[in-house]
Amino acid sequence: MDNGTSATDIITYIGVPLAVLGVLPILYTSSRALWTQRSIRSTLKRHGLLESAFTRVSLIGGIVEVELPRCSVTPLDRESDADYWKLNALHVPLKGGGWSLFHWNRLVTGKVLCRCQFKDELTIPQADVDFEDLVAFLLDRGAVPDAHGWHILRTVGLWAPPGTVILRPPQGMSGAVLAVAPPDDSDGVLSLQANWKEQWDLRNSNSLPPFWMRLEQPRFGKVDGDEETTLKSIPGAKDLARPETGQSKPLSRQNTLVAETIAESSTDSSTDSTSSKPVSLLAEIERLKALATESDFDSVRFKIDQEHVKRVLFESNGSSTGEQQDLTRFGDTFDLWFACAASALTQDGYSGIWNFAIPSNISKFTRQKSVPCGVMVVLGHLNEDNVPPWASPPPPLGESHVDIQARMQEDNLARRLESTMPPAQAAEARQVRMLRESQRFHNGHIKRMHAHEEYQERRLVEAIQSPRLDNLVIAQANLAYLIGEEIVPCDYTLNDLAQAVLYLMILDEGQAKLIADILERWMLWCQFGGMQKVQLTLLMENKVAFCYASALVAVVQRANSGNGNLSSDMLACMRAWRRVRLG
Repeated sequence: MDNGTSATDIITYIGVPLAVLGVLPILYTSSRALWTQRSIRSTLKRHGLLESAFTRVSLIGGIVEVELPRCSVTPLDRESDADYWKLNALHVPLKGGGWSLFHWNRLVTGKVLCRCQFKDELTIPQADVDFEDLVAFLLDRGAVPDAHGWHILRTVGLWAPPGTVILRPPQGMSGAVLAVAPPDDSDGVLSLQANWKEQWDLRNSNSLPPFWMRLEQPRFGKVDGDEETTLKSIPGAKDLARPETGQSKPLSRQNTLVAETIAESSTDSSTDSTSSKPVSLLAEIERLKALATESDFDSVRFKIDQEHVKRVLFESNGSSTGEQQDLTRFGDTFDLWFACAASALTQDGYSGIWNFAIPSNISKFTRQKSVPCGVMVVLGHLNEDNVPPWASPPPPLGESHVDIQARMQEDNLARRLESTMPPAQAAEARQVRMLRESQRFHNGHIKRMHAHEEYQERRLVEAIQSPRLDNLVIAQANLAYLIGEEIVPCDYTLNDLAQAVLYLMILDEGQAKLIADILERWMLWCQFGGMQKVQLTLLMENKVAFCYASALVAVVQRANSGNGNLSSDMLACMRAWRRVRLG
């Protein structure tokens, strides 16, 4: 060339620097990949995962590939392993590693490949866990179900928004224990994220396991202080607590016979009721307790297994006595209602038998008005003033004013005629008049008795056909009746009564079957058009058992008005996803 610059010089001074500049991105990518690999390996080593992990790097692509084991986990034994109640001090605070907060039984089921360009992209494989075991474990630690979250999860399924909380910390604490996580590594399986803090640990191995219920022996005094239904809130409770046994009023000669007959029947019924006055519920439980087992116990515990309560375990001071009661022979109706009432009593928002959902037919029945108000009056559990008008007026017991006046005029006329007759004829006329008067009194007595019997029959029919009351009103009135009869303490509530009834049913097979029979007949007349006279007779013969049955119906109805769908939502979700991914 003219200026003395050759092609070699151009390649040397221009081509080589350009080539170096072209290689620099590759060098940067390679060095960054090596640095990322070094950082990831350091992180894995710090958390004890390096030995089980395999890393490789693509220098040209700048990608670090990390193979990590995927684990299947199950909870430890709550009784024998102390780590069950502890947090894992070596947990992995990385994305997907939330399951390592707790100690688990682990089983490696495969390898998961994670590709990272930066160390912050490192994700720990989520663990496979049985959904019901996971929920039971967290409930055992003290978590509380979130009704809204479970409803969303059941309704939306895998499309539930990430962050939807289904388990919350114990009462009074904020945060989330178990929530829906983004489906990054779930492969079409429900992905969840767990969280726990040390201050949330309020339970230990002495606490009742989840899905179990403990029934304390009923004592004099309150069993459940949070119940709002008391005797003071029941209309007419004071009148029911001291019912009138009779009325004393002067009787005329005309109504003496029928009144005496009615009074005699009332006296007989009063005498019978006094001689067969029901025993106090708590005294009966104490008597049955002495016959149930040889050891002394003060509570029972049981678990609903596959929608059945097969047996109850007797306890003393929270520890098992080793004895148990088989409930399978009590019948299917008892089994169903016992489980429903027990589940309803525990659904207070903080604990519960969440593995049992009250059947829809039971829920529908408890919401329906099925007991006529007239029946409650006939039974003596409500006063006429506390219910709508339903009965026709009773027939008069004595003669009417017109009949009395006509009889007196006839009597005076006969006496005047007798005074004009000779003594012998007057004596004969007087005898005929007295016989006629006796016959008239006898016929009047028979007529009034027939009218009274017809009225009683008509009253029963009208009672059955009267307007129906809500089941809660029925239960409250029955509670007032039991308090008035001194069968239960005066400060008892519906929850107290229902718990005591469950305890009684465990100890007394006869009472259990009787209460179950009343509940079954109650459902039948509710389903098939209303009560019949034979069912009314059954209730009149078993007033106390009917009161006990109404308490169980009331607690189930009240549970359905609150968190009644929570159990069904939880069960539906746990059946839909047997296994979930926990991150």
